[in-house]
Amino acid sequence: MEKINIPKEENKILEGQQKVMYVADEEGFHTENYGSSVEEFATQTAVEEFELLAKESLENKLSSPIEYFMYKNRMDISTLASVMGIFSFRVKRHLKMKKFQKLNDKLLNKYAIALNITIEELKGLKV
Repeated sequence: MEKINIPKEENKILEGQQKVMYVADEEGFHTENYGSSVEEFATQTAVEEFELLAKESLENKLSSPIEYFMYKNRMDISTLASVMGIFSFRVKRHLKMKKFQKLNDKLLNKYAIALNITIEELKGLKV
């Protein structure tokens, strides 16, 4: 079996931590290998996209603060719905400012916990 050469490079995205990957050597045994510039580029592109979406959600006055914090935490609707334990269509509905303003504190608290913020931050963000 041919060994796949993946260069060992410093990944700036991981902030000094390493992500372990395994490759098969000539005998078929798995050996450790760390990161690559291709993975770093893909991760950086995704992070930049989420930052852009967060910025756009602030500029769009129709979106609720949930959308901003969702993108800031690098989540999408299905990820947030999974963390919340609710259906995606409900999260999508709560991204609209009209529906957000009617949410009770119990549900807002669930969102705050899922987004790693306080209810005050969630209610206080001016979009």
